Amino acid sequence: MGPGGTDHARALTAAGEDEATAAGALLRARGLVPDLVVTSDALRALRTTALLVGDDGWPVRVEPDVYEASPQRLGAVLGRLPADVATAVLVCHEPGASGLSVALAGPSADPAAGALRGRLMAGLRTAEAAVLRWDGGWDDLVAATAELVEVLGPDGA
Repeated sequence: MGPGGTDHARALTAAGEDEATAAGALLRARGLVPDLVVTSDALRALRTTALLVGDDGWPVRVEPDVYEASPQRLGAVLGRLPADVATAVLVCHEPGASGLSVALAGPSADPAAGALRGRLMAGLRTAEAAVLRWDGGWDDLVAATAELVEVLGPDGA
């Protein structure tokens, strides 16, 4: 938090700017182009979103409910997405982001999925993304129904 400022108005750091740009490039490289980017209205989240989207013009929805949201509130935000949105990126804050991802990821006997879940339990780092996949619509999204595919970081991991 800056002098005299609030957390909500805290600017994105120079390192954060680099990480957000790298995260957008990684999403593009992996073919994870969203139909919609949903973002917190915090200053640093808005800047992260602008850098993530770059010049691609991905549609963006600013959702004040995402700021410092619990996993349950983040899930409710996703549950309100339009049916024609197949792929979404949620730019949000910790610990809600990792909490939501852990809650949504269903159990798996795959050791790799277990390792990814363990990584999420430790929390997502700045500009990291949990990639989840499930069948059904946004309004069908409930705990333990998604597959945790990978955790992406701006370093390419």
